Amino acid sequence: MIPLTDPGRREMALVLGVGVRRAASIAASATVLLLILGCGANPDSGTETPSAQSPSGSQAPSTPSEFNGTFNVNGHDLLLSCTGNGEPTMILEAGEAVPSDAMDAVRAAYDSELRVCSYDRANQGQSGSAPTPRTADDLIQDLHGLLAAAKVPGQDLLIGHSAGGLLVQAYAAAYPGEVAGVVALNPVPPWGQWSTRGFSKMTAEQRRSETAYYAGENGESLNYRDISERIKSLEVPTGIPFHVLISTTSQCDSPDDICSRTYPAYETIMKELAGQWTEGRFGQVDAPHEIYNANLATVREVIDDVRSRAGG
Repeated sequence: MIPLTDPGRREMALVLGVGVRRAASIAASATVLLLILGCGANPDSGTETPSAQSPSGSQAPSTPSEFNGTFNVNGHDLLLSCTGNGEPTMILEAGEAVPSDAMDAVRAAYDSELRVCSYDRANQGQSGSAPTPRTADDLIQDLHGLLAAAKVPGQDLLIGHSAGGLLVQAYAAAYPGEVAGVVALNPVPPWGQWSTRGFSKMTAEQRRSETAYYAGENGESLNYRDISERIKSLEVPTGIPFHVLISTTSQCDSPDDICSRTYPAYETIMKELAGQWTEGRFGQVDAPHEIYNANLATVREVIDDVRSRAGG
């Protein structure tokens, strides 16, 4: 595991030691794997302005989609980037405070056969600013409203990493009829289980830091506690294929660090999570936190498993 002083690894370190489309009227209005920090907010102005900038630092996607652009949702602009065609629509939900193109290795693997979309959450990348900390309702309604505003058709195949792995669970629970399948890669663990099992292996200072982190003192001001509680309040989706894939302790720096100490708790929580879904499955792979970059083949196996069970 990368030291906590590396902002790009903050998220991982703390937590392992841390059909019919959307309704025409949308109501206006997830440390977990401390591994993430990326661009800051860079508010965009205007609506439905096509993006002329392709994702940076990764493999260029194929054909840009008609759904690309900046859309005003819930009072702020959100940037949507889609490539390819075919359904279900794959939605990439990146980790905390990383750019929306972070998972472009996954995009490049699938946009020759599916429509693949990613977006900058509010206060990130080329999207506009919004109040913080960001709650479950803020995040769920932003994505739902964005897909509706852009008129993205079909059901969604949700692929979330780290923070995004928690967010896709919340979204699927809120809108199960619009979700074809869910994949969670090294997801942030839910507050309730983590604050008991994970905290037991932390020092008092680490527990205080983790508590603040979950409340929104993190790189993206995400209220993971609120997101966890929202998921708990909703029914676990039935009949939706779900697969959670986590890295082994190979992501940790040493057998004695906080990552290794809390890993057994994290592993158990993730196994139990998969068991809560009627169509849930659990897997592990020797890889660093960003599994999709280090072991894309395994990530593809997991996604293809969900796709096959979803019939897409």
